[in-house]
Amino acid sequence: MKKKENRHLTFFKWLILIFCVIGSTYAAQSSLSYTNAPVKAAQKTDLQPGQIKLSKTAEPVVGMVNQWDITLRIEGRNQFPPPPTDVVLIIDTSGSMKDNDRMVKAKMAAEKFVNMVLRKDYDNRIALITYSSEVTNYTFNESGWSDQFVDPTHKGLLIDKIKELKPEGGTFTQSAIKSATEVIAKASGSKRNIVLISDGVPTFSYPPTEPYNQLIGMEEYNVQSGYTYYESVKTIPKGKFNYNKIYGNGAEGRYRYGAFAPDYEQMPPNSTNRLMANHAHSAIAEASIAKNEKIANGENLVTDFYTIGVDMDSTSSDDGIVTGNKTLKEIASSEDKSFAATADNLEDILSGIAGEIVGAIKSGFVVDPMGTGFEMTGAVQATQGTTETKDVNGRPTINWNVGTLKTPVSLDPDEDVMFAEIKYRVNADDEVLKPTVIDANGLAQTNGRTTIVYKDYNDVMKQADFSVPKVKPIIVSLQKKLLNETGAEIDDRTEVFDFKYGEDQYTINDRFSLYSNEVKKIVHPWKANQDYVLEEILKANQDYETTIDINGLTKTGLKSSFKFATTVDAYAHQQIVVTNKKNPDRKTVSLNIRQAVLKPNSELVVPSKGFYRSVIDETQQNLNLISGSTTKDSAAEVAQNLFTKYEITLAKQQKQLKIVDLIPEYYTFYGYIATTTNVDLNKTHISSNTAALIKNNEAILDYQKENEYWLTLFITPKLGEDSNGELVISPRPYSWDYKVNKFGS
Repeated sequence: MKKKENRHLTFFKWLILIFCVIGSTYAAQSSLSYTNAPVKAAQKTDLQPGQIKLSKTAEPVVGMVNQWDITLRIEGRNQFPPPPTDVVLIIDTSGSMKDNDRMVKAKMAAEKFVNMVLRKDYDNRIALITYSSEVTNYTFNESGWSDQFVDPTHKGLLIDKIKELKPEGGTFTQSAIKSATEVIAKASGSKRNIVLISDGVPTFSYPPTEPYNQLIGMEEYNVQSGYTYYESVKTIPKGKFNYNKIYGNGAEGRYRYGAFAPDYEQMPPNSTNRLMANHAHSAIAEASIAKNEKIANGENLVTDFYTIGVDMDSTSSDDGIVTGNKTLKEIASSEDKSFAATADNLEDILSGIAGEIVGAIKSGFVVDPMGTGFEMTGAVQATQGTTETKDVNGRPTINWNVGTLKTPVSLDPDEDVMFAEIKYRVNADDEVLKPTVIDANGLAQTNGRTTIVYKDYNDVMKQADFSVPKVKPIIVSLQKKLLNETGAEIDDRTEVFDFKYGEDQYTINDRFSLYSNEVKKIVHPWKANQDYVLEEILKANQDYETTIDINGLTKTGLKSSFKFATTVDAYAHQQIVVTNKKNPDRKTVSLNIRQAVLKPNSELVVPSKGFYRSVIDETQQNLNLISGSTTKDSAAEVAQNLFTKYEITLAKQQKQLKIVDLIPEYYTFYGYIATTTNVDLNKTHISSNTAALIKNNEAILDYQKENEYWLTLFITPKLGEDSNGELVISPRPYSWDYKVNKFGS
């Protein structure tokens, strides 16, 4: 079955409480000295009995940047000694308690409750009452000692009896409450509490006396039948029950039972009125009688009346369960003293009640807003109580209904320091960059003002603040710079440049555009020790040379990467500057060219110059080039001074230069060698370098990627036919081609 809220005190009531104490000065509780205080495991702390300590920490998440685990913790040392309290513990032992191991778990929870309340040197006492169809009120005896209330010295007797309990019979709740009231009247403690544990609706009651056992004193309720039904009311006062008789048959879930004479009024013959005894109402009435009882000093006889419904699902539509829940709520001294439990969390609830009796905090409520620039990720984990996250003034705010402190900080059986805490995870985001959020030391507060309003062991309402942790948000900062063709920085607000970071879950949305001189700062989680790639995405019309500087290291190109260190102490801001330099509309390139004559014929004149026709791209734009021409073709002869250098200006869109050697008469083209460097010219630019030799008389030089070429064109004698087609046996002594080539003019 589902668990109901552990506390029924509404959030609205808590807000009123907070506003009542807001602005009050929180004074630390004065240190209490008890020379007879028992030595506890937590005495190593500086907490005095009844004091509390608040802490809030932010621990970096391992392997992550800009992500922290927040722990908000409350510790309190039990009072010593706590105000003397007498408790009557009522345990339902009806047959249904055997279901779902309720009895087994109820006994375990009760044993822990006894150990918490009856610690050594406490003045607390506990009496035990059990009920099913009948009520058992226990008296304990040992070595001349006898009492209904068990003190810490004799608590073993009580625990042994609890372990012996067995479930059987019906549910006579009213009788148990009556008996508990009689026992609590004998209590001597400054506080007198009743704790009732039950798993069902009452099935027995005592019949009321006039007028509450007559039609005039009963209440009509709606039933779809031919009769008008009336039932006994829950406002029957003291002295109006006949405690000498028992009414009901104990049937499970049957909290209404036909009411007949002589205990109830006899209806006339042929009457359509029907009377019913409502056992639940009688139990509520008996509880009201107990809660209205006073002692000599005018205080209530019962300080607090706690009720715990076991496995009574608050969402159930079963009439018996619904009525059982309502009954236990009305029996309790207030709604916040009534609990809905499962068999599994009964121990936790009983421990909470014990904490209200002996703990430093009886109830507490924490308000924990997120700080500017920090967002929660994932759920809030609480060791106890209930949490709810709401948006308050634009910031997520955790409302934690703590309850009482009930979990010991150690496993020592004598531990008397209890704690409660919540944990959750936060990410830093871009809002942390707002003015005044990050201080001069680079730190920011993870939360806003975090407060607790609580009732201390003296029932005094107090307020205290948690210290808010500060962390160092890591900033990735990208600056855009723009340079003109000459390298001078310019401020152009008409053109934007696009960027993106990585593709993981944290950077997938890092897509943005910047103007020149604009800075983009990003704060969000990053993975440590992982490469993140920054990429500039240039548009088709953006002709720039890009350099990226990351933390002082510069790289040419549209991409560059960075990573964060592996340890938290080494995390550092990332300073990135992306610079775009405008590519010029025209560029100047270099051509170093020569002609080499191979195997010269002694009867031929060796040309002293080489003549070339060149074409830029596939256009008609021609260049006529001239270079020196020699027979030098060995490693010892070839040197840079043999090349004629040209500086050629190309338009931005021009890429290629096509060069054709104009071959003199009686010569033929042998091949060419082109390199982009002058390194080892004497090795690369000789005809024996056949690996680099290209036979085609059309050297195509690509100036899109390169700015300079070294080009050697080889020619060799060819005594073939003359201009008339006749075979040439020997060359003529002179030809116009040998001296001047006018390029066909």
